[in-house]
Amino acid sequence: MNAIIRTEKLSLPMSRLGEPSNLPRFRWQQPMPNRETPPNFGLSPEESSHGFEWGEDSILPYQVSDDYDRDLRDGELDVLVIENSRLRAVVAPSLGGRLLELKDLASGRDLVFRNPVFQPANLAALNAWFSGGIEWNGLIPGHTAFTCAPVFAGVRNTPQGPILRLYEFDRIVEATWQVDLFLPTDSAVLYAHGRIVNPAAEMRLAYWWTNVAAPMQPGTRVLSPADYSIEHIWPGNNLGRCEFPRADWDASYPEHWENATSVFFRAPEAPRLFIASVDRDGHGLLQTATHEMQGRKFFYFGSAIGGQNWMDYLSQPGKGNYLEIQSGVAPTQNQRFELAPGEQREWTEAYMPTSLDAGQAHAADYRAATAHAGRELDALLPADELARIDAFLREQARLPLDVRHSSGTSWGVRQERLLGRKLAEGLDFSVDGAAGFWDELAGGGTVSAANLTDMPSGTAVSAVWVDRLAASANAQGETWLHALMLATAALDRDDRDAARRHVAQSLSLRPNWAAYRLEALLADTPEVASQSYLRAWSAEGAPPELAIEIAQHFMAARRSAELKAFVDALPAAVRDKERIILARAVVAADDGDFDELERLLFSRSFASIREGETLLSDLWVRLRRGRLDAGLKRAASADEIKADLKAHPVPRELNLRMHEIET
Repeated sequence: MNAIIRTEKLSLPMSRLGEPSNLPRFRWQQPMPNRETPPNFGLSPEESSHGFEWGEDSILPYQVSDDYDRDLRDGELDVLVIENSRLRAVVAPSLGGRLLELKDLASGRDLVFRNPVFQPANLAALNAWFSGGIEWNGLIPGHTAFTCAPVFAGVRNTPQGPILRLYEFDRIVEATWQVDLFLPTDSAVLYAHGRIVNPAAEMRLAYWWTNVAAPMQPGTRVLSPADYSIEHIWPGNNLGRCEFPRADWDASYPEHWENATSVFFRAPEAPRLFIASVDRDGHGLLQTATHEMQGRKFFYFGSAIGGQNWMDYLSQPGKGNYLEIQSGVAPTQNQRFELAPGEQREWTEAYMPTSLDAGQAHAADYRAATAHAGRELDALLPADELARIDAFLREQARLPLDVRHSSGTSWGVRQERLLGRKLAEGLDFSVDGAAGFWDELAGGGTVSAANLTDMPSGTAVSAVWVDRLAASANAQGETWLHALMLATAALDRDDRDAARRHVAQSLSLRPNWAAYRLEALLADTPEVASQSYLRAWSAEGAPPELAIEIAQHFMAARRSAELKAFVDALPAAVRDKERIILARAVVAADDGDFDELERLLFSRSFASIREGETLLSDLWVRLRRGRLDAGLKRAASADEIKADLKAHPVPRELNLRMHEIET
């Protein structure tokens, strides 16, 4: 059967996902703290090159997606289905092109974890992320900026069958990415051809890891060629070289790991790299790729209660268990790779069902089990066939679509107007819509009065955009909006003096909440920051997320009285935002009001707890310690606290720890 690509509606329970925030988040406001990166242990130069520093990467100009809840409702997604007689794949262009389902039609097995719901949580570079399927992670580290955003998608027809293309423009690297999905006639192999194009005249650093959520059952094993592994070593979270396979325990079974773990498989001299996840009967998913993809990894949330809770938190109780098998261009996920000026970086991945001999797949000798999987790969997909498909897809990658089914953002076409040239051969970034502030700026520099009235959506901070902003301000006279956007870009690059000048200019031309907010972020003392924040909140058009930032400012500055006064004066809908409730919970703990702390902790199901964040469980520990101290009429000892937590463990709904509590 020839492959077909069609549109469908996918019905499933979905939590609400609001519009991205128009509040720019700066480096020091991001989840990853700006602190010294722990040193690597025993890694080669190849495994350490272009390592990124924790907390030093800005997510600007992207907007975070933090407006979501945990109230599942009946919902519907527009999806694209690519199917032949052997496989069916379901793709959601509105959610970063996520491949939600890959089914082996012969056996009826799901080859990837198919989440029964859409439930965002705070795990991505821009906050909102959801589990399941195959995710295309690039071009910045972490879960992609497009996880919960629409991307361009369409079909190119070829003599060998249709290709489903996904693509977008990354605004930080200022390069394009695309994934072309191809399912040959009657083939049980789905190919994914990746292509990154750097249109700039400068070298750029980029990132790419494809993340596959695989079904996880008792006895599931991960097989990948390994001379050794690279792992995160606690308590310092150093990235270090480790023995693999282990002599004392079998680390290839994810369920053997109590805490969340990442294992990077390293076999630099292996003739073919691959990774497979197979159940106790030997059935599962096998992935390989052309030589450009050097990294292989598995991740598991761990068998401890916190990790198990996280997986259900992302799905439904008892239905969220999965593991991740991943492949990347660099050896580890702490690295980027170079894109030369004008370079096009390409590779082809292949995904296929596998049915290994159970005894050999679960042999005590890990390398024997891996060799068995390698022989199966050679039988299913000989290396020369992968090379043939790769050559075909490289030719097709530069040719245009015949039909486009969805559009991404306007920033790709704006970048083309700004630069005066196409970004990548074969990719059409045109979108419909009225020209706004950023469109006029990209098109020539002069902004009409109509587009200087309101705050536009988004910001721009790269050098080419800052140059255009400055040129426009010089040509038509600096407006409050030019000054505001120049201030934002200056603060992003940590030029605080320039940021202060532009903030003052914006406020002198038109008082506005965004400039007052920047004034608060630039303040030298908490007192001055508090005054500017309150002026920002009183200004017209201040968004609800600004109230959350102000509450967190008062909390961090330990200004409890001002926090209470501010929160009490908020409109009810804003006062009920969960991050404000959590700020109130911290104040209650500080004040020793443990009844109020307990009430707030159980007032809702919190949606925006960050991966690795321990606030909820920490507050539970403070609650139990406060109650224990009150009952004893003295400070409890460490042993007494430990015994109390054993008798009153962190409730399941509050336990999202990635590692166990240490008392």
